[in-house]
Amino acid sequence: MELQGVWFDGKTSASIQVELHIDDTGDISVVAVDTQHAILQVPFSVVRVSSRVGNVPRYLYFPNGEKCETKQHELVDQWLRKYRPSFWHNLAHQLETHTYFVALTVVLVASFTWATVVYGLPAASRYIAYHLPQGVMNRAATETLAFLDKTQLKPTTLDEQTRDQLLKDFAPALTQNKDLHINVIFRRGGAIGANAFALPDGTVLFTDEIVQLANSNDELISVLAHEIGHVKYRHALRSVIQGSVVSFGVAMVTGDLSAASSLLASLPVIMTNMSYSRDFEREADNNSLVFLDRNHIERHHFVDLMERLTYQAECSQLVIQDNLKNKIKAKLLPTSASSSSISANEDAKKSEGEFDDEDLSDDDDFADADENDDEFEDDDSEDDATPPFDLEAHRAQCDKLIADYKDDFFHTKLLGYFASHPETDERTQKFKAQPVTTKESQ
Repeated sequence: MELQGVWFDGKTSASIQVELHIDDTGDISVVAVDTQHAILQVPFSVVRVSSRVGNVPRYLYFPNGEKCETKQHELVDQWLRKYRPSFWHNLAHQLETHTYFVALTVVLVASFTWATVVYGLPAASRYIAYHLPQGVMNRAATETLAFLDKTQLKPTTLDEQTRDQLLKDFAPALTQNKDLHINVIFRRGGAIGANAFALPDGTVLFTDEIVQLANSNDELISVLAHEIGHVKYRHALRSVIQGSVVSFGVAMVTGDLSAASSLLASLPVIMTNMSYSRDFEREADNNSLVFLDRNHIERHHFVDLMERLTYQAECSQLVIQDNLKNKIKAKLLPTSASSSSISANEDAKKSEGEFDDEDLSDDDDFADADENDDEFEDDDSEDDATPPFDLEAHRAQCDKLIADYKDDFFHTKLLGYFASHPETDERTQKFKAQPVTTKESQ
């Protein structure tokens, strides 16, 4: 039986239709269809046959670079079984057509991918982070702090006495972790607000806002112990590396090396915008727990401050959203349409010569207004004065917005599911519900 195919001579891009014949001795002959001219005759044993994969065309490669493309898979398989019997010829085709094998392959690939993401990447990032030289951590921290100082942070406004007292109270934590080279600094948070975070080199930054929000220095000490945990376990670097592994992998697969270089250049931005994983937060929490218990500080101080921080952050976001909604509603109100219709009616009256006493009195009013410009200027200056901040009114507004937010089915059931921190209850149990040894009981 002849095998139909397309012949390529390996020297030019030209192709011709051919027929392949094989005799009883195992010699294969190539004949041009249009001229019936014999192109080549070689033993079938020297012809390399590509594997069968789905309906992809197969190639028969000849010794001098020629090849024949064909889709007659069954005839090729018959020739192979008869003249070159081997288990490996159609192994790929047999496997891909085996339903159970395909299903098993899908499960194995999915399992391997899941294990790589869940265990492989964290393990790799941990190894890399702990083997980076100190110079890399110092540079990452310096560039991050410089970026923050330039874009968001301002010099601290805390008085020297407050800072000195805090550093004095922080001394036990710094002494017990002297190998980490912890250095506490203060900045005015601005847009960042009440916050504290650790940089890879051991710098722990407290904003003025979180210091002012705290009811006691013990609350700030508990936060410091938490941030020291992030430094101790190198969470910042591990988070950056873990996220970068995927980005670098995509860059390598796509060949976009510029993406990899830009990722390194944007390291400070990544570090300032990232959030830690739950496991990292648990490690930092445990570090804080150990320190608080060892130094006989009540555990609840940490969650007390966290609850206030959460309330403030949620309140700020909801107030911004509420103000934006009010502005949009004000712009959508039909006041402009009604005012334009009134002015149109007045123009029509004047065009018809229908002036009355009220129109004249309006002109007199405008004249009076010109004479009293100074009075209007004084009123404007009074209106421009910034009213004092009403803390109670602000708190009442926050409470109302938060209550409305929690009653909103869409936010609580959908957005709330993705935005809420699953560790809230766990953290409360650790720091508040469990009995602890306090200073007073010693």
